[in-house]
Amino acid sequence: MVMNSGRVSVAALALLLTASGASAQETTPAPGEAPATSGPAIGFWIDNDLFGGGTDRYYTNGFQFYYFSGARPTYGNIDWLADLVPWIKPGGVRRYGYAFGQNMYTPSDLSRRDPNPSDRPYAGWLYGRLSVLNEAPRAVDRFDLDLGVVGPSSLAEQTQKAVHKVVGGATYPEGWNYQLHDEPGVILSYEHVWRNETPNALGPLEWDVNPHVAGSVGNVLTFAAVGATARLGGNMPPPVGALVTRPTGTIPYQDSPYSERPGRFSWYVYASAEGRAVARNIFLDGNSFRDSRSVTKHPLVASMQAGLTLRYGRYGLTYAQTLLTPEFRGQKSLTNYGSLRLSVQF
Repeated sequence: MVMNSGRVSVAALALLLTASGASAQETTPAPGEAPATSGPAIGFWIDNDLFGGGTDRYYTNGFQFYYFSGARPTYGNIDWLADLVPWIKPGGVRRYGYAFGQNMYTPSDLSRRDPNPSDRPYAGWLYGRLSVLNEAPRAVDRFDLDLGVVGPSSLAEQTQKAVHKVVGGATYPEGWNYQLHDEPGVILSYEHVWRNETPNALGPLEWDVNPHVAGSVGNVLTFAAVGATARLGGNMPPPVGALVTRPTGTIPYQDSPYSERPGRFSWYVYASAEGRAVARNIFLDGNSFRDSRSVTKHPLVASMQAGLTLRYGRYGLTYAQTLLTPEFRGQKSLTNYGSLRLSVQF
């Protein structure tokens, strides 16, 4: 059921990309810049608190399938927002992507038919995404436009109940009748990452630290964030995004045209931290135009993530663990979940 519903968003985004790029040709790099040798990529990731101790609470599950194009020239109608940003200089590698996914949020006690009104409300988010990514040797800029729906039409209730029937011993969720109401959602997100062209040497290893800023506006989520990621490994490719998961399911596209380095195998461990100032979060504040369950959110939260990435040729694998400080008044514990990410580059 989730997959069928998601096809509407995916088909619309795919049609837009196809129409926009029908006559596009590969870019020719400017003098002195690395060649754009990597092609399109597909990927899948899943978040689940089963990996964080099986708590079944707060942000409990999320998944996304995505596609990113190979390097393309600018597309005009898609690029107008990126072209307005004065620090995005010409000559970078421009990529375009689309994705679809679903996020799921629940209170701490799934057994209650009438959930505690001071606990996080049940909610789901089903969305499609259009992305523009501009990559230069020392910086990456990314725009995401998410269109979707919050509420019963997100099919989060059906997803969780089906999974809990299959997984033996899981508590059956009883309170979905009190989830947020249906509401169309839109989020426009932006992220800027500073990076080095090559990592620093540490004996036989490499390391780097990459600061970032991010933010979004929309009826689903409005926030601003600042953070950094530290990495240590071997034959590391340049980062293409901040290695931290956010409430809208934004994670970095992992394949870089500047990653053509000697050797087919690369690896790194990383730790990320991000502080967020949250003006609106529909999953805590409740519906925009109708009465619904809600809680009093904390306007300042912090997210910490640690993980391991392995890459061999065109295949990538990442496992990460995330801790998020309490997001609302009365929250019983940190949000704790694990993430598995897979990607293939063509």
